[in-house]
Amino acid sequence: MISRESIRLLICAFGAALLVTFRLPAGAQALVPELRVDSAVATAGYYRLSWRPADITVSGLEYQLQESTSPDFLRASTIYQGPDLASVLSGRSDALRYYRIRSLRNGQAASPWSTPLQVETRHHPLARAIGFFVFGAFVFVSTLLLVVRGSRAIPEGRSPTRG
Repeated sequence: MISRESIRLLICAFGAALLVTFRLPAGAQALVPELRVDSAVATAGYYRLSWRPADITVSGLEYQLQESTSPDFLRASTIYQGPDLASVLSGRSDALRYYRIRSLRNGQAASPWSTPLQVETRHHPLARAIGFFVFGAFVFVSTLLLVVRGSRAIPEGRSPTRG
C-alpha cells in the first residue's frame, strides 16, 4: 500500500512537471490585467469595464478586450485594443455576455487571457418605464395646477412676499 507521504510527493512531482511543460514566458503571468465591471447586471443599457495592470511598474502596454456570448470564447470578437484602462459599452440588447482581456507589448501577446467576466444586460421592463413616465406627468401637471391656482388667489397689484 502507498503511504500518504508518497501520494503527496507524487502529486507535487506531477504539478511540477505540468509547470515545466506548460510554463509561461518569463514575467507573462505578472502582466495579466485584472478585469472589473461596475455592474454585473446592467439594467440601464450601459456598463463600464475597467482593468488595471497586475504590475504597475511595467509601462508601454496595450490591452486587448474580447467579448463573447459563450464562456468558452469560441466565437469571440475583439471590441477594444489600445492603451486605455476602461471602456464603456452601451446599446447592448438583453443577453449574457463574457469578457476577457490580456496585455500586449509591441502588438504581441505579453500575457495570457484574464479570468472571464460575466455581464448580464437586462433592461427595465417597458411597463415600468411607462409607469415612471405617467407618474412624472402627474407630478408635473399637479405642480402646474398648484402654481396657476396660487397665482389667481393673490389680488392684482399685491406681491406675494409682502403683506
